Amino acid sequence: MASYLILGAGRFGRLAWQRLGEREPGSDFCLVDHDSQKLGLIPKNPAIQTVQATAAVFLGDSLEAERWPDWIIPAIPRHVAFDWLWRQRPDDESWRKIPVPLAVGQDLPYVHRGAEGEVYLSLSMVKCPDDCPEPAEKCYLTGDQRACNLYEYLENIALQDYTSLVIRSRQLAPGVGGYRPADLWQLRHQVISLGGKFLISTACRCHGVSHGLEKLTGTEAVVGI
Repeated sequence: MASYLILGAGRFGRLAWQRLGEREPGSDFCLVDHDSQKLGLIPKNPAIQTVQATAAVFLGDSLEAERWPDWIIPAIPRHVAFDWLWRQRPDDESWRKIPVPLAVGQDLPYVHRGAEGEVYLSLSMVKCPDDCPEPAEKCYLTGDQRACNLYEYLENIALQDYTSLVIRSRQLAPGVGGYRPADLWQLRHQVISLGGKFLISTACRCHGVSHGLEKLTGTEAVVGI
């Protein structure tokens, strides 16, 4: 049995809870959402905790208190790992968000740039079914061979002056991906240990999101350049 923190109680959050509950009866679940109506759709059960809160805030508070779940499952339209990392920046360091370089994703089938300069990436141009089992070598829907795994593409991407750090989303049930709390703490340790610019990504085999981050030093930090 395992414990799961599901961030988001919308359709995909509820699907995650249902599929993992069927696969691993007796597991513990905590579903977090700012919307009480969505939480109201979750049945009352001693193994299911519901919390009305902002996902990033709750995640930060939970991991700071070391009440760690076995798995974190993001089910909201946010880059949860980056949001958590940003909230965990040290008081004595100056960080800023920067646009992801245009080179990221230019050779992939799908890339979309968001309002914060982040990019959403995919190896597929078709809408994936919500129960995709993520086959190792080919697309579940089309049967086409996969040229690469997106998480490996991002791990190995060559960007001048950038360090690329990737949280891999691992398949826990069909259509359900997640990562361990230790992956987030390792990400933070790497950023704090290094300097310069970073590409911070979360990705599974086919889909991902990337944010740009820069640590400022010396006069840059003082003037906020």
